[in-house]
Amino acid sequence: MTTANKVSHSPSDVYIYIVVVAMMATIFGFNLGSMLSSKARLINVFMLEIYSLDSILSTFLIGSLVGIFLGGRLAFDAGRVQPLLGSFGIGVLGQCASILAPTFSTLFISEFAVGVSFGVYLLTSICYINEISFTNTRGKCACLIGTFLTLGVFNSILLKDIIPNNLIISSIITLCLSAYLLIFSYIKLPESPRWLALTDASYKALNILIRLRGSNAEAARELAAINESVLGEDRGLSLFFRNSVYRTLIWLMLFVVLSAHLAGMSILPYESMQLVRIYNAAVGQSAYYGANEINYPLLVMELIASVVGNLITFFLVDKIGRVKLLIATSFANIFAIVILYIFNFALLSSLGTFAVSLAITLYIFSSIVFANVFLFVLLPELLPAKGRELGLTIILIANVALLMIGIYFFDNALRGIGILKVLGVFLFSTCVMLTLIFKLLPETSLHLLEAIENEIFNTRSIKSLKSKIGK
Repeated sequence: MTTANKVSHSPSDVYIYIVVVAMMATIFGFNLGSMLSSKARLINVFMLEIYSLDSILSTFLIGSLVGIFLGGRLAFDAGRVQPLLGSFGIGVLGQCASILAPTFSTLFISEFAVGVSFGVYLLTSICYINEISFTNTRGKCACLIGTFLTLGVFNSILLKDIIPNNLIISSIITLCLSAYLLIFSYIKLPESPRWLALTDASYKALNILIRLRGSNAEAARELAAINESVLGEDRGLSLFFRNSVYRTLIWLMLFVVLSAHLAGMSILPYESMQLVRIYNAAVGQSAYYGANEINYPLLVMELIASVVGNLITFFLVDKIGRVKLLIATSFANIFAIVILYIFNFALLSSLGTFAVSLAITLYIFSSIVFANVFLFVLLPELLPAKGRELGLTIILIANVALLMIGIYFFDNALRGIGILKVLGVFLFSTCVMLTLIFKLLPETSLHLLEAIENEIFNTRSIKSLKSKIGK
């Protein structure tokens, strides 16, 4: 019987499931990229002002806030697979409605729906991939979400001149490809064994673990470890109030997220073209990129850096560890900010624009690596199964909310205190974030999820957790 299981259920199937789930992120990345690449078309079709398109992104982000909140509840009650499939299906329909939107109000509603779907998808996919992956490749598997999200943005830019002239064909192709992916996922994707163990469905969890691991003995050992780590009735908010280490972990993650946003990791890539325009104006240069005000050479360079950043993360996250990558990218960000500060202070016109663009590209590259490692790998690994949905909900909502606040206040900050002081805030916040990571975050690579969870429940402080897990 064991031989039959090994034949019918190959462990390599796990990677197929993970790639399929990660591929769903492409549709959401494509939607985000379309907001930028279709700027000129939307301005002409709906007779908008150039900067009023920021309201479309805000609508998407508000939808994401709602979706993350709903996703946490759905992942808690219904598991991982059903919310994944539902959010992806609604996201595809919303994307097609956005492409074919006859009015601006329809576009707004479509983007809100896609945003809600993205929030649900993001939370449940992070949980799902983290919970079914093998220990030695868990990091690179989790990074695939960011990789396919970036590829979706990249494709939307590459097809910016094709899609506006083929709206119906583009929608049909999107629907057909997505339907195939959705049907395959509905038939093949197993539920998370950890969620099943939490809901007292140990027999189902064992069957799925045999399917995922290809061995009865290995599946039984893993289920025993899971059952040991999920003992007790405390879940979600109850666990937050009763377990001090879990509660401290949440606060620590929130401080790291706040420091990352104050360091400009989300707003600087979004406002990169604005920073280049400010520098050009300061040195007496001007550059006109067309009615849509998009510097496509800079945009393509940034997207290539993002793709490379995802690939670097994929290959290194399990080899050199999570915390080392976070520290290395923090130092890279410090270097990039210092370069930006020097050129904005000295206003060197010779090769200045190129140097500023290069520094911004480096910053985007290292920020992509940081976000992938922190959000998709380290964060879910440090959150125990009984509190994973709540922890991810809190941290992801904080990320979206801080991004919206950054978009709202960034231009006012530039006008109020100037670019040099803004860069100074970025630099100081990066140093604070680096200190938090170096002093308090434990290394989780090559550790079983259950071993990490047991340490969280058995230790009494974050420092002791770092010393025990990090070894």
